[in-house]
Amino acid sequence: MFTKNKPKVATHQIKEIRKITIWGVGLIGGSLGLALKKNEFQGQRVGLGRNIHRLENARQQDAVDSVTTDVAKGIQGSDLVVLCTPVKLIPMFVKRIIESVADNQKKQIVVTDVGSTKSLLVQSVETQVRAVPSLGISFVGGHPMAGSHETGVDAARADLFENAKCLLTPTKYTDEAALQLVKNLWEFVGAQPYLCSPAVHDQLIGAASHFPHLIASILANSVANVETPNGKALDFTATGFRDTTRIAAGSPELWTSIFTQNADVLLSLVDAFSQNLNEFRTFLETYNHAEIERVLLEAQDIVKKQRENL
Repeated sequence: MFTKNKPKVATHQIKEIRKITIWGVGLIGGSLGLALKKNEFQGQRVGLGRNIHRLENARQQDAVDSVTTDVAKGIQGSDLVVLCTPVKLIPMFVKRIIESVADNQKKQIVVTDVGSTKSLLVQSVETQVRAVPSLGISFVGGHPMAGSHETGVDAARADLFENAKCLLTPTKYTDEAALQLVKNLWEFVGAQPYLCSPAVHDQLIGAASHFPHLIASILANSVANVETPNGKALDFTATGFRDTTRIAAGSPELWTSIFTQNADVLLSLVDAFSQNLNEFRTFLETYNHAEIERVLLEAQDIVKKQRENL
């Protein structure tokens, strides 16, 4: 299952929301807050997190209206909580939401996330939520395909999600009304929702995003290891090295979590890549100009077509 959501910008539903809590007001959370304001969201934007100084910075930049480090206070009265934290923390934060709702909340609440892995995450969160059905918590897995190697609210942009794809990963347990609300949220800030299963998400994004980051990191390390008496290879790099390794500048902590949560998909991709490298090695050893050129032409054609579609 992988479908593009039909355009249906129900701006009235989002504008009628009284309170949205953004847990983690960094690049993505901050951009979401700015985008909500830009598109005339009338409700309250609450920033929730662990570091009050970073939260105050987000408030000063108008990414949120108010901030708190108190979970119960942060989600009290919220219609929607958006978890913009590293994927490894999301199940733990959902547990804290459940605890706070059990103590204080008297209304239904929708929880979604922006994590870039889904299978393990969705399974873990749904297990927690389904164990307490009386609390009225609904979870919808989400992943906006927008971002940067930069981090923090200082890099946030109000237009970050405009025309960006946003993958939503409903399961048989997903509440339809909650799914529609999350669809409307991302449409409201300019994104294009697509629906797929958590497993399909991890396979597609593993290839489209996680694997390129892995290769960029290994490439940077490999080039750094080349050294002669006349200098290091790094001393002679130019735009080619910069362009192919740019994404390796991302947060190691964040990407370690992503790699380990999507390890099965990455292992399969590594095996296929190794096979392709060994095949190309044979072409080099035998000076097979025709096959070398074929590989390069196929890659050139793929990149040209992909850029035309952007």
